[in-house]
Amino acid sequence: MNVPIYLVEDFGFNYPQSDYNLKLDGTFSINQGECVLIQGASGSGKSTLLAALKGLIPHLINGKLNGKILYKNQDITILNEQQLLDIGYLQQNPDSQLLCKDVYSELAFGLENQGFSATSIDEKITKIAYDFKLSHLLDRQVSELSGGEKQKINLLAILVMQPQVLLLDEPTAFLDPESAREIIAMLQQYIKKSTVVIVEHNHYYLQEIVNKVISIDNNGQISEQNTAQIVWSQPLPNLKSIYPHSKNILLELRELSFSYKNSTKQLLSKISLSIKSGEIIAITGKNGSGKSSLLKLIAGIIKTQGQIFWQQQDIAQINYQILWAKLTLLWQNPEAHFIYNSVNEELDHNNETLTMFDLVPQRDQNPYSLSEGQKRRLSLAIALNLKPQLILLDEPTFGQDYQHKLQLAQLITELKKQGMSFIMVSHDQDFIDALADYRCHLNDGNLKLC
Repeated sequence: MNVPIYLVEDFGFNYPQSDYNLKLDGTFSINQGECVLIQGASGSGKSTLLAALKGLIPHLINGKLNGKILYKNQDITILNEQQLLDIGYLQQNPDSQLLCKDVYSELAFGLENQGFSATSIDEKITKIAYDFKLSHLLDRQVSELSGGEKQKINLLAILVMQPQVLLLDEPTAFLDPESAREIIAMLQQYIKKSTVVIVEHNHYYLQEIVNKVISIDNNGQISEQNTAQIVWSQPLPNLKSIYPHSKNILLELRELSFSYKNSTKQLLSKISLSIKSGEIIAITGKNGSGKSSLLKLIAGIIKTQGQIFWQQQDIAQINYQILWAKLTLLWQNPEAHFIYNSVNEELDHNNETLTMFDLVPQRDQNPYSLSEGQKRRLSLAIALNLKPQLILLDEPTFGQDYQHKLQLAQLITELKKQGMSFIMVSHDQDFIDALADYRCHLNDGNLKLC
């Protein structure tokens, strides 16, 4: 009888210096060659479970581990570092896994530590970059990459090590649809010779590769479901309605052009755009097309002059404390918003906001200990606490299950009724279809209305 790759029984974990106790009741196994989807609501413990399957708990993340996790019939807590290298692990937040300054060094790092020769390393990197159509990124600085590009590089850095098991936490969250499909196609080849475990809210990308589903319900009960029982695509209702807009233009871009210093690439070319009170505009485009840079320019994070105007005034002439009280940027990385040691402090002990964003049970937790979906909701709550007229949203649905995504869409709709405006950068076409008055596509530096 074949020994399963994993056997998990009644997994539980208590984070240090935290009242949060995760308890998952049930038993499941994962066998060689399976592609397993772990699904559940945001904050249900999926990412914590994945970290335990990698052995990060308790080897790196201290705390009290309950229950049992066996890897190839051995308790995962007794495996050594070399054994754990057989398990590749892609984290949810792209920035949390990058170590080196440039892409080539990032891909070479693990291979160098394994003692491969320079020639062998170069051959492996050249081949995998070609297979994933990412050769053009090898000479880039990691700091110059988009969130989606960073996630692709993180995945390549794992795959080039040829692990026997691959654990993926939201692998498509930052990817444009074309890139997501390319990654899934590559995983399809990988599954034939290994085992893959995926935590993912974008189920529609996974239907062709998943052959087992492990579900975690709201009570922490683990069960195995047949793939035929899974809702692979659940569209949001159409929430678009016409509300009276102010005739006054809040923000206007006038032939905005931009390129980064020392770059030969024109990132943005003569972009014109305007938004009024109570409007929602969505911006789409491939990873690395300049969407996040455009939001930083609008917010004044990146300086420009004579091309961006707030209520007819050049933003370069506006005191940024005054400007940022009127418009705010929701960063792609939610942790960029956190200052305090508890969720309660971040929201100034506002019970109404805690309830609105489903964060009451986490009120006393450190923001950095939240799930990525909870972090995203907290970062948006912080942005809304400032009561701006315009919010710039960078991947607002990152880490959100269907129910929380629906709640977010309904909240944005209500704020739109009150006259608040939104420019959102997103790869979530369903979310865009449910909300956006207009959609613009950024390609080769040009922004075109769709």
